[in-house]
Amino acid sequence: MDDAAFQQLLLREEDLEESFYGEEPSAAYDPAFVSGDASGQAIVDLTNMLTHGTHPDTVHHASALFTNVVGSVVFHHIARFGHGTCRQVYRELFDAVQACARYRMELNDGVRLDITRVGLGPVELGDGGFLVRWLSTVDHFRIETAWAIVAQDDILTFVNARVPEESEIQRLARVAVERVTELTGAS
Repeated sequence: MDDAAFQQLLLREEDLEESFYGEEPSAAYDPAFVSGDASGQAIVDLTNMLTHGTHPDTVHHASALFTNVVGSVVFHHIARFGHGTCRQVYRELFDAVQACARYRMELNDGVRLDITRVGLGPVELGDGGFLVRWLSTVDHFRIETAWAIVAQDDILTFVNARVPEESEIQRLARVAVERVTELTGAS
């Protein structure tokens, strides 16, 4: 599977139940760790690595970003790793999320967010996965987000959504994982 074919694994506008439109994933999102413990730093480093496909064992990588007029956002990142690295990256990310209750990050536009983990549980997809819910605060604004991260053979799927319903992140993760299974044969 070449890079162009790998792009076909991404979520599409028609996969989203609300009226979303696709955008170019922006470098303006790239967070920088500001404060917290080592697990918060690991989360920022690992999510940046997944966003840009910069892990040395990344074979293929693709990202998509969708937004709508009411402020909902869906990021979808997918990476294929060589040398058995997928499970290692998944484990590092899970361990960091499990250990981290709170951290602070800054976006490239200077906005600083205080991030608090408010939920963590399994997702029964692929070779296993997890769903983590976050509450981000900036000034007086509260933003709820959820991540679904699933490993399938050598492919890691990361769906990051700012949508109100937990069922929607679960549905999007299922759609993403089923597409990987359908187009690559990964279980």
